[in-house]
Amino acid sequence: MKMNASSNSGLLRPYSSELSNLNRLLDTLLIWGTLQILCMIYGIQNLDIYQYTALLGIIFYFLIAEVRSLYRSSRLESYGSISTKILSTWILVAISLIFLAFITKSSATFSRLTIGGWLVLTPLLLVIERLFIYILLRRLRSKGSNTRSYAILGDSKTAEQLLSKINNLPWMGLTHFGNYQGLNNLLEDVQSKSIDYVFLCYTDNQQEEIIQAINALADSTASVYLTPNVFLADLLGSQWITLGNMPIITINDHPFYGARWLIKKLEDTLLSILILVLISPLLLLISIAVRISSPGPILFKQRRYGLNGEVIQVLKFRTMTTQDDGAVVIQARKNDSRVTVVGKFLRRTSLDELPQFMNVLQGSMSIVGPRPHAVSHNEHYRKLINGYMLRHKVKPGITGWAQVNGLRGETDTLEKMKARVDYDLYYINHWSLWFDLKIIFMTIVNGFTHKSAY
Repeated sequence: MKMNASSNSGLLRPYSSELSNLNRLLDTLLIWGTLQILCMIYGIQNLDIYQYTALLGIIFYFLIAEVRSLYRSSRLESYGSISTKILSTWILVAISLIFLAFITKSSATFSRLTIGGWLVLTPLLLVIERLFIYILLRRLRSKGSNTRSYAILGDSKTAEQLLSKINNLPWMGLTHFGNYQGLNNLLEDVQSKSIDYVFLCYTDNQQEEIIQAINALADSTASVYLTPNVFLADLLGSQWITLGNMPIITINDHPFYGARWLIKKLEDTLLSILILVLISPLLLLISIAVRISSPGPILFKQRRYGLNGEVIQVLKFRTMTTQDDGAVVIQARKNDSRVTVVGKFLRRTSLDELPQFMNVLQGSMSIVGPRPHAVSHNEHYRKLINGYMLRHKVKPGITGWAQVNGLRGETDTLEKMKARVDYDLYYINHWSLWFDLKIIFMTIVNGFTHKSAY
């Protein structure tokens, strides 16, 4: 059955190529203009070499951006994905320019302050620029402008879920043209160019229908998407590799590789250095308070599982009169007599975790990631919770997706630990730089204190 809908796209309907060209123009102006403004601020006299550098930066940026499909307009792509592409692309540009300056022995001719400021400010401005466009398009689409029509082929449960999902996302600017159970009527409407997107919603045992639909729609200009069931969606979201000419899906693998690894490494290193410098007076005050409050060391080292399940030494401010690190570790409980007066405050505010930024600099932890548990707790829960050890496919973090969602403190039930693991695995499977920044922001806003921390 077909349900007709208006195909009017509103006052503004830029084609993908026009929007992509606008993005290219704005990116060019930002890359070029940022360096020129910095040269003016720092009184650079010889501008020629800086103009050549800006030109090289633009060329490198566009070449890498094309490979990473940065200018492929897609209203189905999230801003987090776009910003990650921008930052990773610029990181590769910066590395290329620094390497070029090194091999040509021309680095001494540049003002390090000017070039450094350019390399840092430009990606931030590029991300802000794209955010402005992203928000503007969302508002226009929500009001009926810059829309695209779509049809759904198939009558599976997935079709109902897809229709409901799109209806709840008006900012995508997708106008429902109709639901179809057969190809004939759909092909007529697609050929009339009134349908932009076609979503195929078939069950797993309808492979012949899927192939028939794909072949038939190949004789049109509509964008075609296959909407899999939940199980297949998880597989398609995994990384694909090839052995010879045979495609293989990775089910459990490290999420950080290539540019993703570099982005995560730079995020951890730069932010941890900045934070340690800013909080150094606070670290000194806490150290004095811990020393005065009770006899014993200021810092406590506890063995935890890190990346790939290897044992690491995690640093914390000592908060108890005695600290367990043996075969059996008793979690802190409410009104625990072992917790000192200063320690109680530190634990409630998570300030006892601050020394772990040194773990981040050492490379054994990340700022954001699954929280590390005591070795004895790991050995206990890995036998009870399926997929528990998958948390260790990444480095443990100072804060995490589970913690900012209220899952911190004592895990006195198996259900609480299962919930933590679910949040941790969600983070690993959906990682992006934007996701990390969101978690850091949530930690700053509401993650320092919690009633379950004692």
